[in-house]
Amino acid sequence: MKLSISPIFFFTTLFIAFSLSLQAQLVNVEKSRKEAEPGLQGLIDLNLMLTRNTRQIFEGGTSAHLQYVRGRHMTLILNNIGLMRVEGDNLINNGFQHLRYNYNMGNGFVTAELFTQHQYNAIRLLKRRFLFGGGPRFSIYENDNLGIYIAPLVMYEHELLDEAPEVQTDKFKGDLYISFTYSRDERINFTHTTYYQPDFAILKEFRLSSETGLELKFNERFSFLVTYNLSYDSHPPQEIPRLFYTLKNGIAYNF
Repeated sequence: MKLSISPIFFFTTLFIAFSLSLQAQLVNVEKSRKEAEPGLQGLIDLNLMLTRNTRQIFEGGTSAHLQYVRGRHMTLILNNIGLMRVEGDNLINNGFQHLRYNYNMGNGFVTAELFTQHQYNAIRLLKRRFLFGGGPRFSIYENDNLGIYIAPLVMYEHELLDEAPEVQTDKFKGDLYISFTYSRDERINFTHTTYYQPDFAILKEFRLSSETGLELKFNERFSFLVTYNLSYDSHPPQEIPRLFYTLKNGIAYNF
């Protein structure tokens, strides 16, 4: 039995879909994966956020994700764009573009991953971050309702910070993540992912991010999303806090 959604309910929900947030640095790709059905799938979501740290920030954002599956091959494209209004007048942009390729090795246990990413975030003084990496992704346990995965990846990171003067770094880092997904039924999906990214040259420098998401489907096309993110950077730029948290609500359109 399908649920219907009225225009009034849709726009009312969209209006109240806001969060009190502090922006995270790591991009969670795991929550964007869809079931590996052949062909093209996608998702578009819209959200509104209110941030309070050293300044008050109002943000609107949209993200899109496309996934194409053919045989053992899967290609995933993510694009996220946000616009911030700081103290009522200044505008600041942030966003990322992510491309990931998976090849199923055929035994159902190991998948080879390659990825590249471009990211920027003015409020975090991040002028540019470029990533490229890859490695194996292991399926520890998987059935119709529950999936548990682990991936010990390696990546190259180029980063340019908007400090005075500008600070540029080029490093090789680890990109270890542990993820699990749970679906109670076709309308309720729960995901959790923890990322750990150490600097190989200086192991005490690392980033840690944990994200938990809940998707409630109105019908086959529309969903309500709730996401909580906690992230920690051992060596942030200037006076940026080490610990950040995010609570975000939004509406998603699936196709």
